[in-house]
Amino acid sequence: MTLCPRLLPRACSLALLAGVVSLGSSASADEPPAAAPAKDASGLVPGQSGGVPTPSPVVIGGKPVPIDRVAIPLAWTGSTFSTADWIISSTAGALTLGAAIVHPLPGHAIQGGILFDNAVRNAVRVSSIQTRYGFRDASNVELSISATWPFFVDALSTAWWYRGSRHAAQEMALLDLETLAIAGAAQGVTNVLVSRQRPYAQYCGSSLPSNDSDCSATVENRSFFSGHATFTFTSAALICINHTKYDLLGSPWDALSCAGGYAVAASTASLRVLGDVHWTSDVITGALVGSLIGYGVPLLHYRFRDVGAATVGGVKLQVYPSAGGAGVVGTF
Repeated sequence: MTLCPRLLPRACSLALLAGVVSLGSSASADEPPAAAPAKDASGLVPGQSGGVPTPSPVVIGGKPVPIDRVAIPLAWTGSTFSTADWIISSTAGALTLGAAIVHPLPGHAIQGGILFDNAVRNAVRVSSIQTRYGFRDASNVELSISATWPFFVDALSTAWWYRGSRHAAQEMALLDLETLAIAGAAQGVTNVLVSRQRPYAQYCGSSLPSNDSDCSATVENRSFFSGHATFTFTSAALICINHTKYDLLGSPWDALSCAGGYAVAASTASLRVLGDVHWTSDVITGALVGSLIGYGVPLLHYRFRDVGAATVGGVKLQVYPSAGGAGVVGTF
């Protein structure tokens, strides 16, 4: 039977193994050891039931702290955001913004649907233009949630507030920003160069007024590849990495967060096809590019993940900054 709280496996493992060591602790070195707990007539420590002991509190600074309140700050295992990262992020952000402003090149590298595009469009496209607009609006809402989740939920709320590490939250947010900027640059530049017409473009001038904003050259010729699919699948990959690398919430919540990210991404990509804004090949390409960048960029930052860590007797010890100076955590 495990005594570890489900949401704090690392903290509990450390507490049960060796307690918490703080180099900046205010505890006195000659403080007398705590007395052994008294046992009742049954030979059990009060609070025990049926021979199963109740978890004892951890002593920090001479004061007992219940195990379920012990939280070990996250130790960032990726490389620190560097000047090169700032340059890459800034350049990628500028390319993303520029591509959104510049008109796509004249002429179309890809004409109409390819492969299964037309078959899928004919099968799922709805006749009501209002319904198609509704699908577009829903995809925009999902994009907003997905693109901000790694920052406001994973980094700010979970890593900083819940797990108590401002440094890990900061590095996580910067890495998420760099990854999304690179994904946006790749999608935006391709969008301008390929200049593929959106599926609904054939209706501009008939069921859609030619002066409609959707029929302007800046909007109409940006079908390949889907930005919504690219960003949501990049965010889904970031969510998965954030939760699997750091056990942000513990089982099963980390796995559910990862699955939820991909569910929203798949839904967003599907809504873009249902809304007649993209061909199926557009969203598939966006999903592949987004996933590749979403995993590739963070993995490069984790190439030095074991720097500053040492293993002693099967226990991994790692130094992390704390308010009192520095601390040492151990996991096994």
